[in-house]
Amino acid sequence: MKPGKKMLAVIFITIAAFIYIAGFGLGSRVKGVFDMRFGIDIRGGVEAIFEPQGLDRKATEHELDTAREVIETRLDNQNIADREVTVDKNAGYIIVQFPWKSGETNFNPEDAIAELGEMAELTFKDPDGKVLIQGKDVENASPEVNKSNNIISGYQVALQFNANGAKLFEKATGDLIGQKMSIYMDNNLISNPTVQTKIAGGKAVITGLGSFEEAKELADKINAGALPFSLETTNFSTISPSLGNNALNIMVIAGIIAFFMVCIFMISYYKLPGIIACITLVLQMVLQMLSISIPQYTLTLPGIAGIILTLGMAVDANIIISERISEELKKGVSVRSSIRNGYKSAFSSVLDGNVTTAIVAVILMIFGSGSMLSFGYTLLAGMVVNLLVGVNVSKMLLLSFADFRLWNNEKWYRKKKEVKILPVYQKKYVFAIISGIIILSGIVGCFVKGVKLDTQFTGGAVLSYTASESANTDKIKDAIEKQTNRPVTVQIKKDNMTGKERLSVTLAGNEGMSPDEQKEITKVINSTGDKVNAELSETYVVEPYIGAKALRNAGIAIVLSSIFIVIYVWIRFSAMSGLSAGITALIALIHDVFVVFSAFVLFGIPLNDAFVAVVLTIIGYSINDTIVVYDRIRENRKNDSKISVVDLMNTSTSQTLARSINTSLTTAICVLIIMVASVVFQINSIREFSLPMFFGILTGCYSSICIAGTLWAGWKNRKA
Repeated sequence: MKPGKKMLAVIFITIAAFIYIAGFGLGSRVKGVFDMRFGIDIRGGVEAIFEPQGLDRKATEHELDTAREVIETRLDNQNIADREVTVDKNAGYIIVQFPWKSGETNFNPEDAIAELGEMAELTFKDPDGKVLIQGKDVENASPEVNKSNNIISGYQVALQFNANGAKLFEKATGDLIGQKMSIYMDNNLISNPTVQTKIAGGKAVITGLGSFEEAKELADKINAGALPFSLETTNFSTISPSLGNNALNIMVIAGIIAFFMVCIFMISYYKLPGIIACITLVLQMVLQMLSISIPQYTLTLPGIAGIILTLGMAVDANIIISERISEELKKGVSVRSSIRNGYKSAFSSVLDGNVTTAIVAVILMIFGSGSMLSFGYTLLAGMVVNLLVGVNVSKMLLLSFADFRLWNNEKWYRKKKEVKILPVYQKKYVFAIISGIIILSGIVGCFVKGVKLDTQFTGGAVLSYTASESANTDKIKDAIEKQTNRPVTVQIKKDNMTGKERLSVTLAGNEGMSPDEQKEITKVINSTGDKVNAELSETYVVEPYIGAKALRNAGIAIVLSSIFIVIYVWIRFSAMSGLSAGITALIALIHDVFVVFSAFVLFGIPLNDAFVAVVLTIIGYSINDTIVVYDRIRENRKNDSKISVVDLMNTSTSQTLARSINTSLTTAICVLIIMVASVVFQINSIREFSLPMFFGILTGCYSSICIAGTLWAGWKNRKA
């Protein structure tokens, strides 16, 4: 369909339809944004204690860690990203916290725990009932579609065994050719395949399944039962929200205000293209939120980070396009031709920026779990929406408006003014001093203030109190942190067995608490109110919520993301010696990560999963910013191959300066408004996230303009 009145009607009807779906959903399967699954902080949730069953000994540390990983896998399969799974090795049990379902009204913890399914022991048996392989020897099970000549011929489950399991499975299949090998979850038969041939290599498939849903259900059961013992829930409690719906309402209002502020800027600066950008942003926001609500991904703090980044990049794409249209109009090109040429010229920048960020998202989804998986998913969904919807829809809208005589006039567009070429490269030593001061401040801060690690990384001592309903969790948290100088988490929990509420205080660190320290903390709690009446009832130590494997995977994801970004830039920007461009971009990213780290240290914010989310957000944001500068360098080099490296760098940076500043300004406005709201209404978790994010956005813009390009030009000059 060509741009025009019909195209406008189709686009606006489509936007209205998606807004309706977002508001009201479509039946029970397609849930709107008001039926999202929110995190524990916002809506509360459940705490369950799982204990090993059927053992005549205490579970080993390795077995408990394995059980923990299996539970986390199941939570990932259920899209439950906001959770805390930790181990009390002394008591020998696993503690799981997760949020309520979106449609939960009875708030029954027993029903909620049933969502996790049975935590039973998995065994492979021969026809006589002899156990051949145990669940601990299964590494992974995944559903697959069996295709032949691109035609679906059936469904199956692919099994991956560890080294010991591979040996046992090879022997078992060799002995049972033509016979059944039964798979049991405890005493319940879940699959009874016939062995066709001896299987070596540690890989196998279970065929003959009727549907993909059946294959997925079997794979989930196998993954859930990959334990050397069964697990049983021995106790469970409800967790009260620490932020509450009021905090959510405040953040929603702050987000709406930020959106209107961005729209005011875009319209006043870019005129009609700014109006089109705002209309497109509405569609992109709706689709982004539906991508979370429909599969019921838990909306977490890192998930919010992913949304902020994708919306920032959506605005960025429109700014790049608007700037290009302005440049075309400056050349004297007609309005319609300026629009088409502007989109064509901007596409490579938009594509490269989104692809490099999508690389981060995909790697996170492969290696991440929990909050990192949530971040990766929201980020990838945003990139897909931005490329497939944002760019194309805004182009069709703008061309359709330009089809009217009224809007086919230069007065509705911003014409680019003459660009003053700034001596950016000549100021490289000034930039080096500025960056040096920032880095030195961070290093000094580490020695003076120390690096605080939250319970998620360190584990901690948990003190459980009986207390009155007047206990204020925020006041208690602040008072204990001032007394102990340790990061503290405070929650209100209701014991399902007794019906009594208790106050749960977790102090980060694995050093435990002496009796005298416990008494001091009790005094501090009671000093926060006249009728708190807190009495200590239980103390225990828990392992880090973010386990060693998850932490290792986070490191691997960040390293791999950096490597793939360098490789992508190397290939795409071969015209400007891609390897040097990739490495200098990576140096700028490292600079930005250190600035974010310094912000956490200097403001005394404990490092937790919010730190990981902010770092990954800034990596995606900063590389996108740098790509735009590199894209202009590549274009100018193509237009004038004889231009010197210094002039090339100065010209390209000056030409993209307005875009870099405007993009950072609009994104910074969003984060700043959220940060101010969190400070005014004392929402600490949002403040601890938005404050370093604000500094990260500023340094992302700074490093792209002042560091990446100057480093590249310096590299090329030395080689010359």
